[in-house]
Amino acid sequence: MWNTIKQQAKIWRTAALPGLVVIGCVAIARLTGSVQLLEWIAFDNFLRLRPEEAVDPEIVIIGINENDIKLVGQYPIPDRNLAQMLSIIQSYQPRAIGLDIFRDLSVGSDRDEFSRILRTSSNLVGIETSNTQSILSVKPPPELPTNRVAIANAILDPDGKLRRCLLATRVDSGEIKYSLSLLLAKIYLRSQGISLKHGNRADYPIWFGNTKLPRFTTNTGSYVGAKAGGNQILINFRSNPHPFPIVSLTDVLTGKVKPELMRDRIVIIGMTAASVNDTFMTSATKNTVLTDGLGDTEQYQLIYGVEYQAHATSQIINAVLHHRPLLHTWLEGWEYFWILLWGLLGIALGLILQSPWKTLFSLALCSICLMAICYGLIILSWWVPMVPALLALCAAGLTTSFFDRDSRILLEQRSLTLKRTYDAVHNGPLQTIAAMLRSLDEDVSPSKLRSQLQALNQELRSVYESMNQELVTGENRYVYTPIVELLYEVYENTLMRDLPGFDSIKTYIPPDFRPLKDCNLTADQKQGLCRFLEEALCNVGKHAIGATRLDVVCTRQKNLCSLQIIDNGVGNLLFKHHQHGRGTDQARDLARSLGGRFQRRTHNLGAQYSIVDTTPTQPQGVICELTWREIKPWWQFLVRKNPLAKHKITP
Repeated sequence: MWNTIKQQAKIWRTAALPGLVVIGCVAIARLTGSVQLLEWIAFDNFLRLRPEEAVDPEIVIIGINENDIKLVGQYPIPDRNLAQMLSIIQSYQPRAIGLDIFRDLSVGSDRDEFSRILRTSSNLVGIETSNTQSILSVKPPPELPTNRVAIANAILDPDGKLRRCLLATRVDSGEIKYSLSLLLAKIYLRSQGISLKHGNRADYPIWFGNTKLPRFTTNTGSYVGAKAGGNQILINFRSNPHPFPIVSLTDVLTGKVKPELMRDRIVIIGMTAASVNDTFMTSATKNTVLTDGLGDTEQYQLIYGVEYQAHATSQIINAVLHHRPLLHTWLEGWEYFWILLWGLLGIALGLILQSPWKTLFSLALCSICLMAICYGLIILSWWVPMVPALLALCAAGLTTSFFDRDSRILLEQRSLTLKRTYDAVHNGPLQTIAAMLRSLDEDVSPSKLRSQLQALNQELRSVYESMNQELVTGENRYVYTPIVELLYEVYENTLMRDLPGFDSIKTYIPPDFRPLKDCNLTADQKQGLCRFLEEALCNVGKHAIGATRLDVVCTRQKNLCSLQIIDNGVGNLLFKHHQHGRGTDQARDLARSLGGRFQRRTHNLGAQYSIVDTTPTQPQGVICELTWREIKPWWQFLVRKNPLAKHKITP
């Protein structure tokens, strides 16, 4: 047992090593960012496929669309119209207003009213963009104090999609600037006694009460070497086709909006006109205003900037007030441990199952479980690596399965070759040597001894030649040669051997192997039957002292097959009771392969053959018998005989 365990451990170690190399390659691929894009795609799809959430009642979007531009007759929207809209909105008593429109310059002739509203509205926040290159920077409305000016910088990933939000950054002047979403959340939550806590550095943790906003880092989630300057956060888009109430500028100016819609809410004003380039790509939302209007909800969608601000603001206030979880990730070490675990599972499946089809099915089942687990964790707002874990599972499992199969096949081939070689030597040269040893007590002439040695030499050479021919050509004559022809050949060749027991035999009853003509046998079973017949005949030639009769009986009744070798030698009877060697083991292995039974028993030849001087009750001779039931292939049961086939139809 210990040797078996060590041999099995050696096979597992040899087969598991390639799987471990594959896991290492997957880890290296992730470290270099080679699977980053695939992980982003899986992440976006999981976010989009989450269960639908309720509409957020705390945020209202005022989208200035193409009809609004046509109504006012120009773009940008004049200051007078913006002032009129803001005045109406303030009368509805919202908690915070976000103006997601650049307005550093006057538009139209009436700027005074617009300026007054900007100065006096303590809950109004405007935007600017900050960039090291002044040509890309846009100033805020000059009337707004600096504490009500937010940055509107958007961070896009290398594939051009929006997944992150910049919350805070330090500008060239040394001042820390906050995003529009953070300032709106600050104003909204301040009315409920929840204050913003932040240090004097942009990358310090941001707190609202007891809620900490998880800061995005260089290697957060599947990101590798990402630019994580300032204080960023992953956007947990609200999972709803229409997550926020949306009204137009025209609806506000014409009084179609009820005051209850905006009272104590956050109102975000922005552009939702297709002619204005204020869109970003995303695949993480169920729907957007633009794709809803176009009727297009394909793999990626265009989201307006005002929608992006609404999602970013919504996730903060809902995390603080309603404990809606923000997106979290594991520490990098735990992520690679997670990948290693799934890779080891693949290796274990490849080693244990030892079948390509079973391994494939199990890997497919485990892959589905892995995707289900990752999807469930996304629902709980935990982003764990799925793609590298899936690659490690499948690649390591398949690689291990193939290497393990090859190792086992090689080991089995070596074992089978050794076994076949020994069987060939046992049934050939060893039988000749045994016969020579039995004749040492007798006076053997030099000529007879020479002939025996020549026969032994020829048998040894034939063993090598037959084994070498099979290994070199890969051909197995037992595959294509009929079993009847093989058995006749073995019978004739064995009886021609110089064995003492054959000298006294006077009666040879010719065998009839034709009953086995259509018997369904594999190549190994054919070879086993031939060796069984050869071994039984050799035992008669070596041990059947005084045998005068040899009979080989082959029968087949329905599906019950039988092969008997019968003699009447007294010495063979003694051999039956005391001898147990390789031939017996061969016969028992063959019987197990055929699902049958092997037995060697005494036989009352007098009763059967009426041999002179032998009473019917006196046992004399041995029956070496192999019986088995033929098992036909399953498809033969589907083939029914034609009932008309028995009748010959002639014209």
